Amino acid sequence: MSSAEDRASAVAKEIGSINAFFPLLPQLGNQWAARRPFDGKTFGLNLHLTTLTATLLRELGIGGGTYIITAANPATTDLGVVQYLRNQGFTVYTGGDMNNRHDQLLSHKPDYIVDIGCALIEALITRHPEQAKKTLGAIEITRSGVDKLGTLSNLPFPVINVNDGLLKNAIENRHGVGDGVWSAISALTGVHLSGRRALVIGYGPVGKGIAAYARAAGMFVEVVEADPVRKLFAHYDGFPTPRLNQALERAKFIVTATGKGGVMGKRQIERARHGVIFANAGKDGHEIDVSELRLSATTVDHISEHVVRYHFENGKSATLLGNGHPLNIVMNSGSH
Repeated sequence: MSSAEDRASAVAKEIGSINAFFPLLPQLGNQWAARRPFDGKTFGLNLHLTTLTATLLRELGIGGGTYIITAANPATTDLGVVQYLRNQGFTVYTGGDMNNRHDQLLSHKPDYIVDIGCALIEALITRHPEQAKKTLGAIEITRSGVDKLGTLSNLPFPVINVNDGLLKNAIENRHGVGDGVWSAISALTGVHLSGRRALVIGYGPVGKGIAAYARAAGMFVEVVEADPVRKLFAHYDGFPTPRLNQALERAKFIVTATGKGGVMGKRQIERARHGVIFANAGKDGHEIDVSELRLSATTVDHISEHVVRYHFENGKSATLLGNGHPLNIVMNSGSH
């Protein structure tokens, strides 16, 4: 059996475990199997290919319909999940064959689109405008994707904005991501969190959860937030809100959660304390400038999968988790 098939078998067991403790999806799957509400429709889905995603797709599949799937991000793609989904009869494109995975999906002419980051919707609108006119509707899951939607003019189909729904920010972003990030950090580093200093950059719904769960773990938490209203929220929630340069010199753990690129560049990385551990829970892999880390480092230690330590000429070192990609998704920890 190939390593991919081995991992696919492990994914099947993980899905069984998830369903055993979270029975809502199997209950929905049973209803869909009886009603077959998706028969005759083709769905194009651009998603993080993790075990949690596979758990959802397994239940959707038994409700009828055809599902064509692309990997939203190579760094959050579990090849065992890809193999598992293909074994279940799903068509999955990862771009590993050097072809554009979005165009490959769109060649199936899906009736509906489910997207992360608006990448698939943008490809449809800009490269397949005639096909876009026949698309019945779409769903966008992320904040960055919703923002990008605003730059696309004359959308010929409706798009449901899941990110701004009541549950996405209040439950998934705050609790799912907040808890999942620290679980992932603990699993990768083995460091006991209580008594450590943490810096959370960004105090939106994700940052609020990360800060709250860090404090619940016994950490001393500071928050840096550029928006004055959100900064005031952090203050009244009991978190010190220093300037970034001050906080960088103290924090053992730094987690970015702004949804914007270039938050941690060379200047900020050099200012951080020796032995700092960086993680990202925000936009793709762009909040921490990984290329600057590599260029500035004199030596690099690959400690383990998803854990890389960079040593600098000034004698300091910094450890990066998940190569700067959203850590909870890279580690399949908590909610996406």
